[in-house]
Amino acid sequence: MLKGAAVLGGLAVVGGGGALAWQLRSGDPPADGAATAGERSTLDELANAVVSGGPGKDGIPPIDDPRFAGIDDIDFLQDDDIVFGLVFGGEARAYPQPVLVWHEIVNDTFGDDHVAVTYCPLTGTTVGFTGTDERPDMTFGTTGNLINSNLLMYDRDTDSDWPQVLGTAISGTLKGQQLRPVPLVWTTWRAWRAEHPDSRVLTTDTGALRDYHRDPYGSYREQSGYYVDEGTIFPVEPTDDTFGSKEVVLGIRGGDSQLAIPRELVREEGTVDAEVGGVSVRAEWDGELDTARVSRAGSGEPADFMDAMWFSWYSFYPNTEVRR
Repeated sequence: MLKGAAVLGGLAVVGGGGALAWQLRSGDPPADGAATAGERSTLDELANAVVSGGPGKDGIPPIDDPRFAGIDDIDFLQDDDIVFGLVFGGEARAYPQPVLVWHEIVNDTFGDDHVAVTYCPLTGTTVGFTGTDERPDMTFGTTGNLINSNLLMYDRDTDSDWPQVLGTAISGTLKGQQLRPVPLVWTTWRAWRAEHPDSRVLTTDTGALRDYHRDPYGSYREQSGYYVDEGTIFPVEPTDDTFGSKEVVLGIRGGDSQLAIPRELVREEGTVDAEVGGVSVRAEWDGELDTARVSRAGSGEPADFMDAMWFSWYSFYPNTEVRR
């Protein structure tokens, strides 16, 4: 356990000291699509850290033919259930956590655009991907394996493996390539339907037999089970106790740097301005959706960010800066 961090003007740098600096999302990938020698060494170490999560390949079945319904036709959600909201191409859609907890990946389309909506319950991370620059129509499945307790996906085109948090292939033909992220909004069913009454909502018509009224890991409504226990089921390395292991942070990437801001800090202060790798960003609390958003200061365009349990963000980015 790495203890603490030195705070400088409210900003701290965590890590170093021999920890792997898994900062592979920084900068653009090489023109030839191959990782550098140093990156490949780190990717190999990540690949060697893969462990089985129990189910086999696609044993957690992704949703390849998502069915949606209007707000008024949804009867399986309670007001405080978590949904992951996305507005893409002018269309609002909601992906209920009670559905994604059983599937983890939704291979969706918005017109001609392919968007893979992903969720890992073990790390509390949800993010969309629109493939790579060269392969914008990628679809994904679950390997059944994990890295640092995080979902390890594979793409159907090349069978390359991608940790969800990192969004970089660690093995296969596309090793070293990076996915293009699309941030999602983590909110409640009550808040989303009030803010987006015309939203389409992912239904339980998935073709799989699952109990969508039960979360196998616990509950976000009553805050119980795995979501509040400090321990993890699977090995994680490295670790740090700057925050509680499952405290939710906004993990932000910019240039060659990363920053973690506690979600609760944004709630308390309303607005938190910061700089990540030379990029000015603003984290703001959205009172209507009861959530935090991060945008590029000035433009209002979404930054590259995700909600994440602290242990997960740190395990992939041990040199992350923190705001507290």
